[in-house]
Amino acid sequence: MTKRTTVVLAAVLCLLLGYQVGVVSARGVESEVDGTAQARQLVASDEFDGAGLDTTKWSPYDSKSSNGVSRWKPEEVGVADGELRITGHGKDPSGKANTSGALCWCRGDGDRTYGLWMARAKFDAGAGFGVAMLLWPQSNQWPQDGELDLVESARPQKNTALSSVHWGSPPQGQRDSGKLTGDYTQWHVYAVDWQPDHIKYSIDGQTVYDTRYSSKKPGIPNKPMHLVMQQEPGPFGAPGWIPAPDASTPDQVTFHVDWVRVFA
Repeated sequence: MTKRTTVVLAAVLCLLLGYQVGVVSARGVESEVDGTAQARQLVASDEFDGAGLDTTKWSPYDSKSSNGVSRWKPEEVGVADGELRITGHGKDPSGKANTSGALCWCRGDGDRTYGLWMARAKFDAGAGFGVAMLLWPQSNQWPQDGELDLVESARPQKNTALSSVHWGSPPQGQRDSGKLTGDYTQWHVYAVDWQPDHIKYSIDGQTVYDTRYSSKKPGIPNKPMHLVMQQEPGPFGAPGWIPAPDASTPDQVTFHVDWVRVFA
């Protein structure tokens, strides 16, 4: 099984298990986001303010996507107007003619053990394209070396945000998650604070999930991981996960990223 297929197959398991639910509050967003990184040392970042993608950091995918019929193409990933744009095209209900983009910060200093990853992003609405932002193990050994999902938003309206931790033994391991509802077509700051004894996810400073309060006692990854961002073409996964595109799907669906910052 390829890395790309494994990443999204793991995400599909989220449909089968329960999760915490909350509502995003817009009040005090900037101060709470700043507070999340307070007293933390910035060790790496990309503000996407250059003329193109920094390929000393990022590696775009050029492969079939996880549904096995659509494709991830490097030309669907680019930098313009101060943001990273991962675009998706196509309304083929079978998925065969549809394309999108994905990339990993798996070059340079992208692989790290522990820290705080933050990204400001928004997701275009549109059936047939789901988004995922996650930490994936450098070893490519899943699930034993873990997976940390900052956010997955698969619904056409982009009105749910799921954050998950994966651990355990093959073939499927274990998973625990939290979920918030909101308008994720607007800008939000997504964060995962990965420490030796806990993992905490937040959106705009609001906690989505914290392993310290989980009855499942998740295993905490302890090997290097790197950031992955992908827009997954549908149809894919269990019914209701990423549906096929339809007549309502825009001609282009974009996953926008304003910046990515990593703190020690």
